[in-house]
Amino acid sequence: MNAPRQEKNRISRTVIDRIAVQLNGLESTANTMGGSIMETILLLREENERKAEARRVDEEKHRSEERAEAKAEAEERRHRDKMEMEERARRDREEARARTQELLLLIGALTKKD
Repeated sequence: MNAPRQEKNRISRTVIDRIAVQLNGLESTANTMGGSIMETILLLREENERKAEARRVDEEKHRSEERAEAKAEAEERRHRDKMEMEERARRDREEARARTQELLLLIGALTKKD
Protein backbone atom coordinates (compact mmCIF):
# COMPACT_ATOMS: atom_id res chain seq x y z
CA MET A 1 0.00 0.00 0.00
CA ASN A 2 2.99 2.32 0.53
CA ALA A 3 4.32 1.81 -2.99
CA PRO A 4 1.29 3.39 -4.73
CA ARG A 5 1.44 6.33 -2.34
CA GLN A 6 5.16 6.80 -3.02
CA GLU A 7 4.47 6.57 -6.74
CA LYS A 8 1.75 9.23 -6.43
CA ASN A 9 4.10 11.43 -4.41
CA ARG A 10 6.81 11.01 -7.06
CA ILE A 11 4.33 11.86 -9.83
CA SER A 12 3.08 14.87 -7.86
CA ARG A 13 6.63 16.12 -7.34
CA THR A 14 7.34 15.66 -11.05
CA VAL A 15 4.19 17.62 -11.96
CA ILE A 16 5.08 20.37 -9.50
CA ASP A 17 8.63 20.57 -10.89
CA ARG A 18 7.28 20.82 -14.45
CA ILE A 19 4.84 23.51 -13.38
CA ALA A 20 7.66 25.45 -11.68
CA VAL A 21 9.74 25.25 -14.86
CA GLN A 22 6.76 26.43 -16.90
CA LEU A 23 6.14 29.23 -14.45
CA ASN A 24 9.76 30.33 -14.62
CA GLY A 25 9.53 30.26 -18.40
CA LEU A 26 6.33 32.29 -18.32
CA GLU A 27 7.83 34.81 -15.93
CA SER A 28 10.95 35.28 -18.03
CA THR A 29 8.82 35.56 -21.16
CA ALA A 30 6.63 38.16 -19.46
CA ASN A 31 9.69 40.10 -18.33
CA THR A 32 11.43 39.99 -21.71
CA MET A 33 8.27 41.01 -23.48
CA GLY A 34 7.88 43.91 -21.12
CA GLY A 35 4.63 42.40 -19.89
CA SER A 36 2.68 44.18 -17.29
CA ILE A 37 2.38 43.13 -13.68
CA MET A 38 -1.26 42.31 -14.31
CA GLU A 39 -0.36 39.73 -16.95
CA THR A 40 2.10 38.13 -14.57
CA ILE A 41 -0.51 38.06 -11.81
CA LEU A 42 -3.00 36.42 -14.18
CA LEU A 43 -0.44 33.82 -15.20
CA LEU A 44 0.34 33.07 -11.56
CA ARG A 45 -3.34 32.81 -10.77
CA GLU A 46 -3.91 30.37 -13.64
CA GLU A 47 -0.93 28.33 -12.49
CA ASN A 48 -2.27 28.22 -8.94
CA GLU A 49 -5.65 27.12 -10.24
CA ARG A 50 -3.99 24.31 -12.22
CA LYS A 51 -2.04 23.23 -9.13
CA ALA A 52 -5.20 23.29 -7.02
CA GLU A 53 -7.04 21.22 -9.62
CA ALA A 54 -4.17 18.71 -9.74
CA ARG A 55 -4.31 18.45 -5.93
CA ARG A 56 -8.08 17.96 -6.01
CA VAL A 57 -7.74 15.22 -8.60
CA ASP A 58 -5.03 13.53 -6.55
CA GLU A 59 -7.08 13.77 -3.35
CA GLU A 60 -10.18 12.39 -5.08
CA LYS A 61 -8.14 9.52 -6.49
CA HIS A 62 -6.78 8.82 -3.00
CA ARG A 63 -10.30 8.87 -1.48
CA SER A 64 -11.54 6.59 -4.24
CA GLU A 65 -8.72 4.12 -3.57
CA GLU A 66 -9.50 4.20 0.16
CA ARG A 67 -13.19 3.52 -0.55
CA ALA A 68 -12.28 0.61 -2.82
CA GLU A 69 -9.93 -0.77 -0.17
CA ALA A 70 -12.59 -0.47 2.55
CA LYS A 71 -15.13 -2.14 0.26
CA ALA A 72 -12.74 -5.04 -0.42
CA GLU A 73 -12.05 -5.44 3.30
CA ALA A 74 -15.78 -5.46 4.08
CA GLU A 75 -16.37 -8.05 1.35
CA GLU A 76 -13.57 -10.22 2.76
CA ARG A 77 -15.09 -9.95 6.26
CA ARG A 78 -18.54 -10.92 4.93
CA HIS A 79 -17.05 -13.88 3.08
CA ARG A 80 -15.09 -15.02 6.17
CA ASP A 81 -18.19 -14.64 8.40
CA LYS A 82 -20.28 -16.62 5.92
CA MET A 83 -17.71 -19.41 5.82
CA GLU A 84 -17.59 -19.50 9.64
CA MET A 85 -21.40 -19.67 9.84
CA GLU A 86 -21.50 -22.48 7.30
CA GLU A 87 -18.82 -24.39 9.23
CA ARG A 88 -20.71 -23.87 12.49
CA ALA A 89 -23.95 -25.09 10.87
CA ARG A 90 -22.17 -28.16 9.48
CA ARG A 91 -20.76 -29.03 12.92
CA ASP A 92 -24.18 -28.51 14.52
CA ARG A 93 -25.76 -30.88 11.96
CA GLU A 94 -23.07 -33.49 12.58
CA GLU A 95 -23.53 -33.22 16.35
CA ALA A 96 -27.31 -33.50 15.98
CA ARG A 97 -26.88 -36.55 13.73
CA ALA A 98 -24.55 -38.15 16.30
CA ARG A 99 -27.01 -37.45 19.15
CA THR A 100 -29.82 -38.94 17.08
CA GLN A 101 -27.75 -42.08 16.47
CA GLU A 102 -27.02 -42.36 20.21
CA LEU A 103 -30.70 -42.01 21.03
CA LEU A 104 -31.62 -44.64 18.44
CA LEU A 105 -29.04 -47.02 19.92
CA LEU A 106 -30.37 -46.39 23.44
CA ILE A 107 -33.96 -46.88 22.32
CA GLY A 108 -32.94 -50.06 20.49
CA ALA A 109 -31.16 -51.36 23.59
CA LEU A 110 -34.16 -50.56 25.79
CA THR A 111 -36.63 -52.24 23.44
CA LYS A 112 -34.50 -55.41 23.24
CA LYS A 113 -34.46 -55.71 27.05
CA ASP A 114 -38.25 -55.88 27.15
